[in-house]
Amino acid sequence: MTHKAPIQHCDFKRLFHELTSNPDPFPWQEELFRRFMTNSVERSLEIPTGLGKTAVMAIWLLARAERATIPRRLVYVVDRRAVVDQASEVANTLREAVACDLKLGASLNLGVRSLPISTLRGQHVDNKQWLEDPSSPAIIVGTIDMIGSRLLFEGYGVSRKMRPYHAGLLGADTLMVLDGPSRPAV
Repeated sequence: MTHKAPIQHCDFKRLFHELTSNPDPFPWQEELFRRFMTNSVERSLEIPTGLGKTAVMAIWLLARAERATIPRRLVYVVDRRAVVDQASEVANTLREAVACDLKLGASLNLGVRSLPISTLRGQHVDNKQWLEDPSSPAIIVGTIDMIGSRLLFEGYGVSRKMRPYHAGLLGADTLMVLDGPSRPAV
């Protein structure tokens, strides 16, 4: 059995740039990747608005590709529909990048499938890609009410039989990222 060597600092910058088009990650982004790789992520991180929080998706994806011991699903939760749409665009860009990089797709064990990306927000139909293969990495972007209701065995438009399935997949083996408003300085 071969073991992949972890990505070195310069490789992270290069791969991060390939996924995000950002040549210089913020120091917190590099530190988050390091923590993903060493399984030492804090339960809560406060990152001010405008410092690239949606890049958590790319960092998580790179760490998954490097076999970090992190959850297989990333749920990105926001408080406004407009932000859900923006975060979904970021996730879809990542899916396209993975589709173009066969090595990255193979390291994520996607086979011939694309990276599952699903958006859960009001007046938007869930494509259900995140439900198709529980063993596959997936990114789910949604509003607080859409994600929260599913975790509470409800879910708008979810059948009674599917509610436990949604709650289980969102509540287990999942990295929950809450991108909420910044708190004012005291």
